[in-house]
Amino acid sequence: MRWFAGASGGHSAPPPGNSTVVWEGADPLWLVGAWPPEEVRVLTRGHGPGRIRMAVLGDCRATDAELEVGLAVARGGGLRPLTTWPGSYHVVIQLGRRTLVLGDLAGLRQVHYARYEDGVVYASHALPLADLTGAQLDRDLLAARVLCPEIPELVAGHSLFTGIDRLEGGHTLELNGAKARVRLHEQGSALLDFPAAAAALREALTAAVDRRVASSDKPGTDLSGGRDSTVLALLAARASRREVVALTWADPTAQDDVDYASRVVTSSARLRHLLVPADPEFLPYSRIADAFDAPPATDDPAAPLVTAARTRRQFEVARETGIDMHLTGYGGDAVLGTPLAYLADLAMDRHTIAALRHARVRARLAGVRPGDLVAAARRVGRTTFDQALADLAGVLDGGGVPGEPAAVPGLDALISWVAPAPATAWTTPDARHRVAAALRHLARTTADAADRPGDPAVHRRPGDRASWVAVRRAADRYRVMEQMTEGGGVRVRAPYLDNAVVRAGLALPAWARGRGDGPRTLLHTAVEGLVPRSALSRTGKGDYTRSEIRGLRRNAADLRDLFASPLLGELGILDTGAVRAALDRAARPVLGKGENNGDSGELLGGFADIVATELWLRGVAAGRAMRWGTATTAGSVIAAVA
Repeated sequence: MRWFAGASGGHSAPPPGNSTVVWEGADPLWLVGAWPPEEVRVLTRGHGPGRIRMAVLGDCRATDAELEVGLAVARGGGLRPLTTWPGSYHVVIQLGRRTLVLGDLAGLRQVHYARYEDGVVYASHALPLADLTGAQLDRDLLAARVLCPEIPELVAGHSLFTGIDRLEGGHTLELNGAKARVRLHEQGSALLDFPAAAAALREALTAAVDRRVASSDKPGTDLSGGRDSTVLALLAARASRREVVALTWADPTAQDDVDYASRVVTSSARLRHLLVPADPEFLPYSRIADAFDAPPATDDPAAPLVTAARTRRQFEVARETGIDMHLTGYGGDAVLGTPLAYLADLAMDRHTIAALRHARVRARLAGVRPGDLVAAARRVGRTTFDQALADLAGVLDGGGVPGEPAAVPGLDALISWVAPAPATAWTTPDARHRVAAALRHLARTTADAADRPGDPAVHRRPGDRASWVAVRRAADRYRVMEQMTEGGGVRVRAPYLDNAVVRAGLALPAWARGRGDGPRTLLHTAVEGLVPRSALSRTGKGDYTRSEIRGLRRNAADLRDLFASPLLGELGILDTGAVRAALDRAARPVLGKGENNGDSGELLGGFADIVATELWLRGVAAGRAMRWGTATTAGSVIAAVA
């Protein structure tokens, strides 16, 4: 696992084990792991106190000239231009004794920092800092993530370890000696009209694909059968002078996806289609005991941990095929989708006719009545974010969480400010009480958001907020998948999570992104003339529910073992009896209804997140964590979990 770290204002932080020095001095910067040379770009200008140094770390596709311009702008105090280049990367700048550290907008490129003796240390991962400082697991924050994963405001600015802070998207960490402060560099991003947003998306997405393909000897791409991956595959083929391998996971329960992908391939002579058989051994929840055999534990738990067997198989095939860079459609749904909560935005602004028109389109896709959608939107539109937080706290505190998780999904969950996770029904009363207290505290402090105009995490409407939360969640999931595949010989890239693409996608209010014409209107307009219109004609996507049910039942014995004595139970978060009972019901098919029927729907909502969290805890407890020092013994992080 590769990562970087640095220190400011002190001389006591030891260099990480097996690290290399990017620059020395009172405020050093180190690299750990195998970094490709093209992902470490360092510029130094000037001498003495006026010297400026900049390290761009990661997949940055800026030209040398663009980096020079960025360095000059940074010297004058401008930071946002450093986040406009194609790619996904960190930037570390040293201006005299000041050090500035930037991540990305979506939250994929994270920055963590902590006090250490007489100074500050920072790193691209939280676990090494927790190892260095002896930080413990923050049980309250973990409980908040389990019960309310769609409310990132509960954990904003914090990692899962005490004393380890996290930089939020759109912000800069500024260090000056032992002093640390956070600056908002994304402030002032203006909303665009539809044509301007489509033009910005066209420019950002083509640059994100073209420059990556140009640097690859044998590019590959997802081709799942959805529109997001279809666009990537066809843009890659258009940009490449070589053959582009398009990988499709051939799941027999989603044959429509396979058939559609096969038709898309005929649109370009440069695309070579490769079907990866979805054998039963790669179903969800397969080989969960091997989740962290190869890489160390990730910084956070996320659902991709339960599909690790499938992910590894896909990239084994990619490597065997000779692919050296693979584009994935991760994040497309979040950046370009239109969550149903945007109907409440229209209701809040009293756009009654537009709300009805949009509701007719979305009701047809969701399989509900337009009137029900409009009524739900009006109900949510009459509330505020702080009121919704307080109401949810009352539900958690008063035992109002439905005993049957299957009752949770519905319009109240689809059109809302906030909602508890389906897994809430399997948590303890104490965990619900602690999270309810955190929700009330957040509700009291939301008025402070008025002092942060332009902050990308602050939204006044439920639809706009839902879009931003979706981007953050997508980045969290992709970051875990990326860490799992690191070192496999294939560079995995997610163009939809590039800064410029995220900005373009969210430059419109959520209600304007679809214009009432159905989903992905912005994407279709952006790539018009670049991608055959026939390749974007599909309006649906395959349903992988049957695969999840099959995986759950096929691996029920391993899952029972996992929850026989779970660490989540020892931490007081999970009601182990409730989750085991739900698992028993889900694993038992109803007689005469076939293997894909029964009570499995109860577990489909939030079970993957619960399994992923338990796997993550066990990985950390087993010592499979990134360490600051090679000889460091298991510290308080592991002791607190175990």
